[in-house]
Amino acid sequence: MCHCLHLFPGKMSSDRALRKQQQLNNLVYMVTNQAKPGDRIVDFCSGGGHVGIVLAHMMPSCQVILIENKELSLIRAKKRSDELGLSNIWFIQANMEYFTGMFNIGEHMILCRFADQTAVQLPPQRRLIGKQCMCLVDLDRARAAEERGYSVQVISMEPESCSPKNNMIVGVPI
Repeated sequence: MCHCLHLFPGKMSSDRALRKQQQLNNLVYMVTNQAKPGDRIVDFCSGGGHVGIVLAHMMPSCQVILIENKELSLIRAKKRSDELGLSNIWFIQANMEYFTGMFNIGEHMILCRFADQTAVQLPPQRRLIGKQCMCLVDLDRARAAEERGYSVQVISMEPESCSPKNNMIVGVPI
């Protein structure tokens, strides 16, 4: 597992910061193992660029596009990438459904603070029921991607405790 992201807790608890770091590391690991030189990677709903900036830094031969609808988040991401001197990263302010460009890898990390914190506080049996429901949703999403011409895998993040939702859907165009 890639341990390339180290978050400082800031306004979140140190436990939540650790889980967030683990989630982001899983996503970065997955993308870096799929990407080839020259690939165009889109970070949908990129927020402040935590994933996209790391990907651009780690893979200078790839193009990384951050799509985010919040202007302030993109301003922060642009400042961070400028401080690193990245030249392979672009920023688009839009909702993800309006992006029609071509890409080789698209990633989107849904980090819902309320749902994440609520699920962690549930008794183990209720967490298991929630995870089983999310597995069904993920399988439905994977099937929809397969119908659109993708080879799809549903992969669990490690460690399992990093997220109650825990799954990543990886789709590769056929």
